[in-house]
Amino acid sequence: MASFPEIASQQKMALLERLKREGALLFRGFDIRSAEDFDRFIGQFGLVNFPYEASFSNAVRRNRTERVFTANEAPPDVEIFLHHEMAQTLIFPEQLFFFCEQPPAVGGSTPICWSDLSLQTLEQRAPKFVQRLRDRGIRYRNTMPAYAELASAQGRSWKDTLKVESAEQAEQKLTSLGYDYQWLNNGYLSVRTPPLAAIQAFDQHSSFFNQIVAAYVGWQSSLDPDDPILTYGDGSHIAIEDLELAVEVCYQHVVDLDWQQGDVALLDNTRVMHGRRPYQGARTVLASLCSPIRRSSMTRL
Repeated sequence: MASFPEIASQQKMALLERLKREGALLFRGFDIRSAEDFDRFIGQFGLVNFPYEASFSNAVRRNRTERVFTANEAPPDVEIFLHHEMAQTLIFPEQLFFFCEQPPAVGGSTPICWSDLSLQTLEQRAPKFVQRLRDRGIRYRNTMPAYAELASAQGRSWKDTLKVESAEQAEQKLTSLGYDYQWLNNGYLSVRTPPLAAIQAFDQHSSFFNQIVAAYVGWQSSLDPDDPILTYGDGSHIAIEDLELAVEVCYQHVVDLDWQQGDVALLDNTRVMHGRRPYQGARTVLASLCSPIRRSSMTRL
């Protein structure tokens, strides 16, 4: 086993530059065995920590150290579809780390999709759709429960997601951020984001930077089925054939990461999407977010 602190410390700038070019790096065969080892490995890169509790993500996760937490704890048979982490929010991480503490017996790989390549393919096959996304952006609707629901990939409660203690505080916070909201039965809260860019430029590349695939395939809810999950930023309808094409194209540009115990993956969240395949047996993958990026919503059309 190689010693990990020395390698990361000596080569961190070269590794981060390579990450910008490649979009994803895999570290295999290093002596990383626990959440604490993983935490120390991340620390060698000198990146700003983005605590999960400070995010607007709605997945249920548990902290193992200050910067390390469990990946999405949805049941093993639930697929987590391709997404850029927190692309449906106003603040998102630039980098993601994952660590395989325990690989599953069957399945459970992490699909990684190169979003810039997906965008190029979409521009060739559906240029009008891409131009509408550029011009109008996109709005997302999400329903948050009153209490954490472990059986859901989006089961984090509205109190935890918004970091509030009351419905009044939730309404004030959502209004200040430009969100629309509606209270549903049983204390559920349905929120719709302000218009957000769906295609975004980062340094040397433009990405299909959004949650369209995950939201279209995985966010359907029986609580308010008549209210669409996705619209353009001006509230107009997105054609089903365009959404289905986006899913098809993104999965064309996927490579599956089959985990081995001790593996660490470093992803450029601005360049690649990720997900989780269903699995059997115990699986423990830990995660960490780094380098928060803030953006503004698009002007309402």
